[in-house]
Amino acid sequence: MNKSKITVIGFVVFVLSVYTGSYYYTKNNNERLLSSPRLVLLQGDEAALNSELLALSTEQRRDKMRTLYDQGVVLSVSQLQYDYGVTDIMKFYQDNDISAVYTVADCMDYSVRLERTMIKVDKNTLKDSWIFSACGISS
Repeated sequence: MNKSKITVIGFVVFVLSVYTGSYYYTKNNNERLLSSPRLVLLQGDEAALNSELLALSTEQRRDKMRTLYDQGVVLSVSQLQYDYGVTDIMKFYQDNDISAVYTVADCMDYSVRLERTMIKVDKNTLKDSWIFSACGISS
């Protein structure tokens, strides 16, 4: 084989490997995004939970939210479920015993607010909210 054939074969292998890698990366990323919460519901006092989370590290906040998910205190509807028409989280969980005090948040609206907020203090306040942690947990 001459040098030009080796160069062409190497280029083809390179292009195929980049294409394959990007395909699987995009596929996994899309699956992760579709399983992420779109709507979240917190049963209980939002202010109390926010103040409790404020004292925790990022890892502790994540663990706390996972525990609340497991206990059924935080309920969610994934992006995929939302795309299939589940747009009312209260109706979706109507068989559950929802407490009288609850808060519902749309993770898409929340992420847009977070993205558009330019003032660092306001952005930190948004990140300190339970919604930030709840929207980041994949089901």
